[in-house]
Parts: sequence; structure tokens; C-alpha cells
Amino acid sequence: MHSCEALVGKPQLAIADELGRLPLFVYRQALNRIAASYETYHPVQVGTVALTESERTCADRWIAIEKEILECRAETLLDLGCAEGYFVQKAAMIGCLALGVDGDVRRLALAHGSTLLNRVQGAGFLYADITPEMVSHLPVHDIVLLQSVLHHVMYSRGVDYARELMQSIRPKVGKAMIFDMGQSDEKKHAWAKDLPDMGPEPHRWIENFLRSAGFRTVEKISESDAYQSTARRAVFRLVP
Repeated sequence: MHSCEALVGKPQLAIADELGRLPLFVYRQALNRIAASYETYHPVQVGTVALTESERTCADRWIAIEKEILECRAETLLDLGCAEGYFVQKAAMIGCLALGVDGDVRRLALAHGSTLLNRVQGAGFLYADITPEMVSHLPVHDIVLLQSVLHHVMYSRGVDYARELMQSIRPKVGKAMIFDMGQSDEKKHAWAKDLPDMGPEPHRWIENFLRSAGFRTVEKISESDAYQSTARRAVFRLVP
């Protein structure tokens, strides 16, 4: 039987659903191709199927983030440098209106595509480089995340520019910020030598840097594994 004839007599919604399967399949295949084209930072999952694994654990940081969301009764969340959108989706799934920002097209394609296929409502993404100028145009969010971003800014633009970026983010934090960054003791990475020498206590160095950006509360709340390294990164809770 011809495919068009097979649809005769079917309810209109069933026909629409059947016709929609091919574009959905193509969309999934496109996401698979993107995921295979580079090394993802976050795990990406569609339904029960994992498109990618992650080189770094996200679950431990999510525990700290979720705890802060619930304790603050946060309604909005901003993830600066959201990568593949793991934390944005997680926050939206527990009721936050969550926005992720990233300047990497492939990462955002996976973030946006997996969010749609997972039908996660309340999650959205913005394509933009994270600069003080861009941040100045963003609205205030209850919770702001800056996860493993600032060391890239610091080794490429310097400590003063990194401080300026943190100062631009501070007024956008409504209740609290969850922060971590790479450290100079992660010597496996070439970028570690381009960071300031954080000495034998990098967590203390980072704490002092964050205070210099004007945050009145800088509290280390946990530690997380570093990216492809045995070093332990500090996870901080900041209050503006």
C-alpha cells in the first residue's frame, strides 16, 4: 500500500504524529553527529539514552546547586558558561526559570536540542560571549552559576579583567552565586602555567580574589573533581 493510502481513515492527530516522526529522527541524528564531533563537557541525555558521557562529574556540583535553590526558594537561575546545559535542565526540572549562556555553537546546539527533545519546560539558552558588557544587559537572577569558566578568562585576559567580569556579575546575583574555577596546581593542562601562581593553597587564593571583586560572603561549601586532573576544585557560595 502507498504510504499516503496508509494514512486514509486515521484520526488527524495520529496522522500528524506519524508525519512528525521523520523530522524528529533526523533531529536526533543531527544531535548525535554534533555530540560525536568534539569532547563534551557535560553529559547529554535524551530520554533514557546517553548521547555523551562527561569527562568531569556534574552530579556532585548539582547537589550543592540544588541545595542552594531549595534553601533560597529560588525561582530563577542563570548559568554563565552553561556548556551542554546540564545544570540549566536540572534547575528547570525542579521549577526554576533557567537561562544558560555560552559562546560555543556546538555546545549550545546540544543544550537546546536535548532540552527540546526532553520536553523540559522553563529552560532556555542565549548565544553570547561572556563579557562585562554582555552581562550588564542581563536581568537579576536569584541564583547565578559560573562553573569552570573564570580560569579561561584569567589566563587569556589577565587577573584584572577577570576581576572586572566578576564585578559585573555581582549586581546580577539576587540571592547567591555558585562558583568554581581551574587552579594553577592542575599542571596536566597547558593553561595552568598561564594562571597566577596560587601557591600551596589555591582555594585560599581564589577566596581572596573573590573578596577583592566585592562579594561580602565567600564560603567554600564543597569540593569537586577537576577536569582530567587529580586536583580538587573548591566550590564556593557567594553573596553579593
